[in-house]
Amino acid sequence: MNELDFFGRSVIENVRDLTIRDWDNIIEGKAKGITAETVQEKLALLSKEQLEVLIWIIPKIVDSTIHNFLWMFDKSKEIDLRITTKDGTIDRLQEESDGLCGELYSKRGWISKYSKQRHEE
Repeated sequence: MNELDFFGRSVIENVRDLTIRDWDNIIEGKAKGITAETVQEKLALLSKEQLEVLIWIIPKIVDSTIHNFLWMFDKSKEIDLRITTKDGTIDRLQEESDGLCGELYSKRGWISKYSKQRHEE
């Protein structure tokens, strides 16, 4: 696996999938804590249809956030993503792609390849 895919898999597994699971657990009442309790109180005000829309939109919000985060690196001249794997080091990962945020999408994109959580093309 090259450094770009290593980074992509890490983003999908440790950011995208984890965040979606966290919010699913909050919605399902499996999470504990002040935030979870507050969210549960608000969710009690929603209809079944509204709750379904919320569940559907969570991955879209997460993906949009990741997209914008990667876009920040793509356009930055001051921030370099340095990746070191067993295969080597890349000092500016952005140069390995024609757009990190674009790596997320398509049937061969990081989401399709590495995510275990729901998504739509």
